[in-house]
Amino acid sequence: MERIYEDEFQDVLELKEEKELKILVSPHTYGNTRLILKEEGEYRIELAPMHSTSIHLFIQNKAQGKVRLHLLGDIQENADVKLGLLDLEDTDFELYESFDLKAPGARIELYTAQLCQDQKKKGDILVRHSSPYTYGYMHNFAVLKDGANYEMVANGTIDKGAREAASHQETRVLTVGKEHATKVIPLLMIDENDVKASHALTIGEPDENQLYYLESRGLSKEMALGLLSVGYFMPTIEMIQEEEIREKTREEMERKVGVYGH
Repeated sequence: MERIYEDEFQDVLELKEEKELKILVSPHTYGNTRLILKEEGEYRIELAPMHSTSIHLFIQNKAQGKVRLHLLGDIQENADVKLGLLDLEDTDFELYESFDLKAPGARIELYTAQLCQDQKKKGDILVRHSSPYTYGYMHNFAVLKDGANYEMVANGTIDKGAREAASHQETRVLTVGKEHATKVIPLLMIDENDVKASHALTIGEPDENQLYYLESRGLSKEMALGLLSVGYFMPTIEMIQEEEIREKTREEMERKVGVYGH
């Protein structure tokens, strides 16, 4: 399936039997798309933003079985892409992202937010700077409950000649359960001197003082842990443009992390 956007757009797509999608954004076009994965299986989504475009793409996994998602694309001159993935399902999920910043002014900002319990969530993300004056930022957030298995490889690559490129990444993992496994590999592959690059990584349990404060106010431990988990999902959920859908998604997330208790 192919989707072509021109001028200003706002769109909602559900992928079921059709699991391949190409999104073409015409020059000087801007807008947002909300995409829902409805069935298990392997998906391939290709972005093709032309020069001087802006697209916000929010993807939510709603499948009740294992999903393998491939996201890829070439980002052209002065194109701005913001992409968020929200995965709250109790199923295995594999994510493979590969984006190439092909021309000056190309920019991409990626968000992932995942809840994991007794499943395996695996991610492998590459942002390549093959041209000067490009910008890439990766934000990965995860909350791990009992039996979770989370893996993330975040790779920012700056090629020779891509001067004044900026590649930044952060991965934040909150562990609120037992017998979980976490493996996070931040990579910066730099072949140019005049660049800016950084990575940040935190993996840890909730702050005991925060937990004590919340429980002293009458919250159960489950509810307190849920409240502390909310901040890991909101940067991605806030990408949803429709206020009603954004609030419903927030409530769904809060329910699943335990904010409302049993």
